Amino acid sequence: MRTRSKPRSIASRLILFFTLATALLLVLGLGVFYSLVVRHALAEDNAVLGDKISALGADLHESGPQLFAEELNARQTGDRAPYWIRALDSEGHILSETPGMQRLLPPSVFPTAQTWTASVRNRKDYRTKGKLFSLVAVGQESGAQAYILQVAQDRSSDERVERNFAVLFVIVLSGSILASALIAIIVTKRGLRPLGEMTQSLGRIGPTHLKERVIPADWPRELQPLAIAFDDMLERLDDSFTRLSQFSADLAHELRTPVANMMGEAQVALTRERTAAEYRETIESTIDECERLSRIVDNLLFVARADAAREPIARKRFDARAAAEKIAAFYQALADELNVSISCTGDGYLYADPNLFERAVGNLLDK
Repeated sequence: MRTRSKPRSIASRLILFFTLATALLLVLGLGVFYSLVVRHALAEDNAVLGDKISALGADLHESGPQLFAEELNARQTGDRAPYWIRALDSEGHILSETPGMQRLLPPSVFPTAQTWTASVRNRKDYRTKGKLFSLVAVGQESGAQAYILQVAQDRSSDERVERNFAVLFVIVLSGSILASALIAIIVTKRGLRPLGEMTQSLGRIGPTHLKERVIPADWPRELQPLAIAFDDMLERLDDSFTRLSQFSADLAHELRTPVANMMGEAQVALTRERTAAEYRETIESTIDECERLSRIVDNLLFVARADAAREPIARKRFDARAAAEKIAAFYQALADELNVSISCTGDGYLYADPNLFERAVGNLLDK
C-alpha cells in the first residue's frame, strides 16, 4: 500500500518559493553581469590585438622586412610573452619570428591570411600546453613584396581571471541563496505569527467558553475573513448548545408528569387489597401513561429530525374541539391539585399535525 505523504506547511512553501524566486533573480542578474564583464574583456583584448596588428603592419611597411626581422629576432620574451609574432613571405617561408614560436605555435595552426579588421573579427582560439591563444593572420605589403604576419595573443591570464570570476560568481550566488533562505525563514515566521496567536486563542474556547470571540479587527487584513468565519461558527455552536440544554430540560419536564402519574397510581394500588376490577383499572391507566410516554418520545424524535430538516410535517384536517378536550382531560388531575379549572369552548377544524398540536397545547397547559 502506498503511504500518503504529509502535506507541506504554509511556512515551508513560502520559504521554498521565496528562495527559488530569489535564486532565479540572482542567477539572471549575476549571469548578465558575468556575460557583460566577459564580453567587455574580450572586446578590449580584440581592440588591443587590432592595434597591435596595425602597428606591426606599419612597422613592416616603413622599416622593411630585413630590419623588421632583426628587431623581431632580437626580442627575448620567453614563454610568457603576451604576443608571439611571425613574418612569412608570399610563398609561406618563415622570414622571422619570436624566439621559440616554432615549438609552441607552428604556422599550420594559424588561419588563412585576411585583412586586419576581418582577421580580428574571425580570430581563432587555440589551446596548447595549458595556454590559450587567439590566432590571427594578416596579409601585408612592403614595397612590391607581399608578406603574411601571424600574431598570437596569449589569453591565458584572461582565462584565469574569467575562471576566478566564475568561482566568485558561484560563491556569491550560494551565499546569497543561503542568506535569502535565512531571511525567508525569519520573515515567514514573523508573518505567520498571527496564525499561531489565533490558534492559541481558539484553543482556549471550550463548551463553557463559547461566548468568547476572536475579534476580527485585531488581526491582519488577510486573516480577518477567517476570524469572522470562526466567530460565526462559535455563534452557531453557542446557539446549538443552548438549544440542546433547553431540549434536555424540556425532555425531563415532559417525562416527569407521566412517570409521576404511574408511580402515584401504583403506590395507591399497593396501599391495600384491591379487587380485580380496580387492578385492571390501574393497569389500564398505566397503559395510557405508557402510551403517553411513547407519544412524547415519538414527538421528541420528530422534533430532533425536524431540526435537522429530514422529516416532513404530516398535516391533516381534524376537530380542534375534540383534540382540546382530550388534552384538557389529561391535565385535569394536575389542574385539580393546583386549584385550576380547565374549560373548552367553541368549535372548529384545523389543518395541521395532530401530534404537534397536542404537544403545543400541552406545553402551554404545563407552563
